[in-house]
Amino acid sequence: MSHLENFDHPLKKQNKVFFVHLVKIAMADGIIWQAELEFLHRMGRKLGFTEPEIKTLIDNAARQDYDPPYELSKRFEQLYDIVSMTLADGIIDDQEMRLASGFAEKSGFKESEIPALLIMIMRGIKEGRDEEDLFEVYKKTRKSL
Repeated sequence: MSHLENFDHPLKKQNKVFFVHLVKIAMADGIIWQAELEFLHRMGRKLGFTEPEIKTLIDNAARQDYDPPYELSKRFEQLYDIVSMTLADGIIDDQEMRLASGFAEKSGFKESEIPALLIMIMRGIKEGRDEEDLFEVYKKTRKSL
């Protein structure tokens, strides 16, 4: 870690850690496929990173920890992005699902709700629904638990 990273805004630090989780999902099957790499670059730009920062984050992915955002909506959005990453290459393997489940747990989602939550998000993504729509569905189901 560079000494300059100590001066990053807290949101930028949080975005870096989140981005690294996306990289770990992409690397779960041992290779980052082209579709996954393109997704990572799109997400990196969305999070405000430059191309050199994205490359550095991908190269250094193994050494990062995760500090989830406080807001449930932000945690859900990040989980949605993680699930999108698992779907980027069209193949979802067991390791990717374990990483996505672990990410959901670290994000504060209840262990008992994670399997159904991941399935709901996967189905929603395949149907072309965005994270805001799925978050509304999640909030309604969460209240009924």
